[in-house]
Amino acid sequence: MVLFSRDDTHLLCDAALENFDPNMAFFATLRPDAFEPALAEMLTKNKQLREVTDVKSLDWEEGAYVMVLDSYRQAVDMRARIRRHWTANKHFDRLLWGHKHQSVLSVNSFRALDTTRILTAKTINADRLERRLVKNFPPDYLLNRIEGGKLSAVRGAFIATEVKRRQLLLSRDFEVPENCRGD
Repeated sequence: MVLFSRDDTHLLCDAALENFDPNMAFFATLRPDAFEPALAEMLTKNKQLREVTDVKSLDWEEGAYVMVLDSYRQAVDMRARIRRHWTANKHFDRLLWGHKHQSVLSVNSFRALDTTRILTAKTINADRLERRLVKNFPPDYLLNRIEGGKLSAVRGAFIATEVKRRQLLLSRDFEVPENCRGD
């Protein structure tokens, strides 16, 4: 367990809050008319992906999963982690990954009602499919902070070199479009 001083806690909290607004502004800059074609192209290249409406039916499935958050024009590639992301609280020291003006917002910042579609593919090679999905989908439309697949000990040692960053807008003078608001 990591213990933070009161000052460290305030600094981390301020940085995490400063990261949220620029991420929302980033989502607002993404063209809605470009997201759907990018998703359709990914589905064309990965015909085994199917939309599912009952998450309970996936409890035992080995495979790759994609959560789509249409309002934010984002997708997240996952493997059997959907409900955990909807309900888990991100550890305080993991809210940011990198600098506050470059950190991709954690998928744990979104909940079940933000998810508009779930796509899944049954496969025993989930890691390979997950890596391919992440690699072939435009990075602006992905909430993944790192490339997909299992995290081996060797890969874990070099994970900092893999972290996806965004150049976020620093202005607070933006209005979040109605379809990007989480209310």
